[in-house]
Amino acid sequence: TILSVMFVATLMMSSTSQAADAAPGEGFYAGLFVGYGTGIVQADVTLLDTNQTFETDSGGLGLSGIQGGGWLGWGMKTADDLYFGAEMSFAGSDEKIELTTNQNLGADNNGTITSASAKRNWAGGGAIRVGYYVNSETLFALSGGVAVSQFDVDIGSSNDSYYAGGPQVGASITTQLSKIDPNLGLRMEFVYTDYLTADLNGLNGAGTGSGHNNNSTITGHDTAGRIGVTYRF
Repeated sequence: TILSVMFVATLMMSSTSQAADAAPGEGFYAGLFVGYGTGIVQADVTLLDTNQTFETDSGGLGLSGIQGGGWLGWGMKTADDLYFGAEMSFAGSDEKIELTTNQNLGADNNGTITSASAKRNWAGGGAIRVGYYVNSETLFALSGGVAVSQFDVDIGSSNDSYYAGGPQVGASITTQLSKIDPNLGLRMEFVYTDYLTADLNGLNGAGTGSGHNNNSTITGHDTAGRIGVTYRF
């Protein structure tokens, strides 16, 4: 019995030692984060029946809100303290812009239009990560990949969902929380997402009068700051 207890204790000490020797981001890991995102959306609208065109020459409309989601990835540390890995991420978003007016923007089948809104519901993507270990407990990494975002666009009684995909880049710092658990890490990151161009063809109710179809496109970008915890398996 004493030998059994000593054997189990030895295995536990060996496992703890190996976990402590591992660096942040090594092996498989998962994490949760919260953050805040801000973005710019630009739109070009062409009314089909009147051939009128409305374009955003500069600037755009801003949206902002809270994000929350998670990471899932794998990485390796080289003998030169370099880091290489791959990661998937998903974030739910409350980023939204809403325009209101006391004037009728144009009648549709259900009455007048006095507001228009766009909300980013979620974003998901994958990235390659390259980094450097500042010390045994701190990893600085850069990431590059692609991401897809879903938007709800609401104009009057017309409500549709659209998808915009584009490149995503980021930078992060992960620090090991060894005093709590050697597998637990604190991660802070900054992420930039380019929406490229999404077509919003055939959206009704955007013109003066009833049922004015249009061809529209939106483009823009989003930046987000996030903080979260990771756990290495």
